[in-house]
Amino acid sequence: MFRLGSRTRGALLPPGAGETVRAFAIFAGLLALLGWAAHALAFQEMTRIARQIAIARGDQEASAAAAAVIELGRGPMGLNFSKVREGRSVLERTFLERLEERPELRFIEVRDRFGARVALAQSPGGGGGAVLVSSKWLVVGGVPQGEVRVGISGESIDADIASIRQSLRWKIGLAALLGAALLVLGLAYVLHLTSKNRELENARLHAERNAYRGLLASGLAHEIRNPLNAMNMNLQMLEEELQGAPEFAGGDLLDLLASTKSEIKRLERLVTNFLLYARPSPPKFESKDINELLRNTAVFLQADFRQSGVALELDLEPLLPSVDLDESQFRQAIMNVLVNARQVMREGGAVALSSKAGPGGDIVVEIRDQGPGIPPENRDHIFEPFFSKRAGGTGLGLAIARLMVEAHGGRIQVESEVGKGTTFRIRLPRRHDKAGA
Repeated sequence: MFRLGSRTRGALLPPGAGETVRAFAIFAGLLALLGWAAHALAFQEMTRIARQIAIARGDQEASAAAAAVIELGRGPMGLNFSKVREGRSVLERTFLERLEERPELRFIEVRDRFGARVALAQSPGGGGGAVLVSSKWLVVGGVPQGEVRVGISGESIDADIASIRQSLRWKIGLAALLGAALLVLGLAYVLHLTSKNRELENARLHAERNAYRGLLASGLAHEIRNPLNAMNMNLQMLEEELQGAPEFAGGDLLDLLASTKSEIKRLERLVTNFLLYARPSPPKFESKDINELLRNTAVFLQADFRQSGVALELDLEPLLPSVDLDESQFRQAIMNVLVNARQVMREGGAVALSSKAGPGGDIVVEIRDQGPGIPPENRDHIFEPFFSKRAGGTGLGLAIARLMVEAHGGRIQVESEVGKGTTFRIRLPRRHDKAGA
């Protein structure tokens, strides 16, 4: 069960994120294609519009010039270009004024219907480069009378187009960057939602498993404890009967009874530990002096350690601040680790129990033994339920200890070297949101 959870937590992306990434890639590709198409079409359209504007300007000047010609040369028979020629200087002055007002214009020219030049005004600045020519025929009574031609600087048009293109490129680039940023934020949000959904789903499944496990444990404990209690009472009565019979005094039957009662007690402890692991109760936090709790736990276990020939040493840092914890549960966790350390020790060894303030403001409790150490291949499994390499061990002590430490918002770590011993390090936060609940 725990190994599967480890693999799930080690995944680079939460399950289901692959579909999200593929959707993001497709959307990004479509957006890039759309941007390229908009870029090409917009530039093409802007070029066309700019040229149309330039031609329209030429038509406007040609129309103005045509009006001036008609005003000077209109007669009863149509346009009289003789009069236009007579007023050529006035016409060209008018054209020059327009050329000065419009620096993009290069020349304005008037021709009669035979193509002969009647008037010409050129831009004082001259200028080279390409020139676009726009013309307008002067029609009177349906008959072409003459032509007005206007020259527009190609460089000016190209400069306008380049300015428009540069502005458009900057805007499209900015829009693309904003679009990419939005896509990245969208992907991050989708991945966040996917991860949260996965966490919620895992929490729901975990809660369901815990509920089923607790229900199963309660039923199993009830079914086992009842016959165990009955057996224990029957053995007690049998022991009293045998002790009252002189012929059985000092015999092997009493030793057999004592051994059987010891096994019944071991089974009762196993059932109790199984219930603690399978159906843990939520901790009730209160502000406590952790040194006092550790000292009382050591006093309670002192006789057990002394009987095994193992010393229990205390090294408690003075003036530690109080800690929010459930005294009963945390005491049980410490006892489980201490008992586990005592069980792996040989006679004459020592187990050290210490406390100190952590660098991050937390409280650190360490339990160090001088036992055989834990092989590397077993270190990832020692907190799994029912994993034990010791004869007669249930494998529930350390699993319960980790469960209770994590319920306090802390974590338990292990460092071990084969042949030199093991250190269990418990880190606890000082405060808890539910303190005093």
